[in-house]
This record gives sequence, C-alpha cells and structure tokens, in this order.
Amino acid sequence: MTAAATDSRALTVHLLERGLIDADDEIDISPLTGGVSNDVVAVRGQRCDFVVKRALDRLRVEQTWLADPARLDTEGRALRVAGSVIADRVPRVLDLDDGYLVIERAPHRWRMWKEMLLDGVVHQHIAEQLGRALGIWQRETAGNAVVAADFADRTAFVQLRLDPFHRAVRDRHPDLAVPIDRTVSAMDQAAVCLVHGDYTPKNVLVDPDGADLWVIDWEVAHLGDPTFDPAWILGHLLLKTLHRPVVAPGYAAAARVFLDALTRTHDAAIDLDPEQLIRQTGCLLLARVDGKSPVDYLDDAARDRARTWARRLLMNPPVTVTDIWELSS
Repeated sequence: MTAAATDSRALTVHLLERGLIDADDEIDISPLTGGVSNDVVAVRGQRCDFVVKRALDRLRVEQTWLADPARLDTEGRALRVAGSVIADRVPRVLDLDDGYLVIERAPHRWRMWKEMLLDGVVHQHIAEQLGRALGIWQRETAGNAVVAADFADRTAFVQLRLDPFHRAVRDRHPDLAVPIDRTVSAMDQAAVCLVHGDYTPKNVLVDPDGADLWVIDWEVAHLGDPTFDPAWILGHLLLKTLHRPVVAPGYAAAARVFLDALTRTHDAAIDLDPEQLIRQTGCLLLARVDGKSPVDYLDDAARDRARTWARRLLMNPPVTVTDIWELSS
C-alpha cells in the first residue's frame, strides 16, 4: 500500500481479528513498491513477517484503467492451486478474507528477475526453472474439472489484459486488426489450462544466485490459452534485448531454454500452437510500448524497433518465435 492509501489502524484491527498478530505485538507496516494494480505492504514484528495486498479499483497509470477488486480473491485461490502442484514455487497463502490477501514474504535478499535482466545478468537456469514450472502447472491443471469451474471467470483478464493490451493496440494500429483479432478469437475459444496472465520477469522473485524462485501476482489467473504465459516471457526477453543489445545472445538463449523446458515438461499433454504463440508474442511486445502500461526503460529508437519486431511477428512471422532474434540482429 502507498503511504497515503494505507489505513494502518484498519489493517491492524483486521490482522488481530484474523489471528495473524497478537494484541501485544509491535508491528511495522511499510509500503512495498513496483505494481500499479494493488496496494501492497510488508508487515513485520517480533513474531510475524508477511505481505498484505489489497486490490485497487483504479490502477496507477496515466490513462484511465478500471478493474474489479474481486480479482484479489482469484489471486489467493490461484496461489493455493499453484502451491498444491509445486509447493516451492509460490508464496504460501496465510489468509484471504474481507478484501485482504496475506501471503508469505520472500527472503529479504531476493530480488525481481526483471532487475537482473535489466542489468544484463541472464542466468539460464532461471529461465529453465520458469519453463519447467509453467509446464507442470499447465499440464496438471489441463482437464481438471475443479480448476475449470473455479477459474472460468475471465473478468479480470479482460479488464487488465485484453482491453488495455490487445484491444488498445489494435485501435492504435488498425492495419494490424486482422492478426490481433485472430489472436483474441483464439484466446476466447481456448479453455485448456490455468493461465497465470502476468507471467513476467517482474513477477518472478529470485535469490541472488538464481537457485530458487517464486512466481507471484496471480490476480488475472483464469482457464484459458496456454500460449499467453510463454508469450509474456518471450516478449519481455525481446524488450530486454532492445534495452541492452550487447546481451542479445544471452536473452535469446534464455528464450530457447525456457521454451525447451516448457515443451518437454508438457509431455504431450498440452498442444502449444506455434502460430498462436508467435502472434501472441507480437501482440504483447506491441502492447508494452503502445498499450495502457508501456515499459519505462526504452528510448524512442528502441520503441520504434519494438514496433517493427511486433509487426514482423504479426504480419510476416518467422518459422519459430525465437527466430526473431536472428532475423533482427
């Protein structure tokens, strides 16, 4: 939570009522930064150290962007499902009640994978772990009737992904409407497995050596298209390539390691449409320069090049999505 948004007294009362702190605990409530869709605070005391999230109905971006705060319940339920499949790749849910999500806090030395990538540090084993974890989550939730029923609602996904990304860039680039609409139509028809919906480097917390990691922020999780999450990773590795071209071989290698681990782990249980994956990557690459939440680390020249790459992926796609690194070098 931001300092202005935090109602420390109300939060303290809530934590007491839920038995998460004792009346005599001396706690420190401090805001955590990095997101636009939630208020997030760290709560620390002699006997507690956890994170509390509360969803915003209006996101912190320049353009008007509204979303249903009920997505916080989706995040809590998705974390529990993900943790039941792979216990050590997500934080534990400590409590979910009355609009508050309380989760385990990562070790203090951990950092966002995004920060490492922006610094030009590319650990291939992180990419491999992310591909393997995603493959397991997709494989184990495909055909699961309980998951299908619990995550059928795509309201948050539409509000936080389709509208501000795919549909926003389609309106800005009408000549790309056909491939973008085709991508969206394929997503509308896909109900294959649990989709994280924001499987990006900023939502991966890693230890300094990259030996351990968590995937966080599952608020737009839904039953859907298995190409969406890998496209998010690939698109962000392309963006980092534009930011640090000298490290392009490392980012390209990470993309291939990630995809290889993902498809091997699927063990033929998931049909990952290569054409949809290419189009999806193009849409998401374009969305991060011309959508409602553009990345803040590219200069104008890099943004123009991102548009060129996205157009290539959408209008004249390569044989495989990772070929874009060779074609653009």
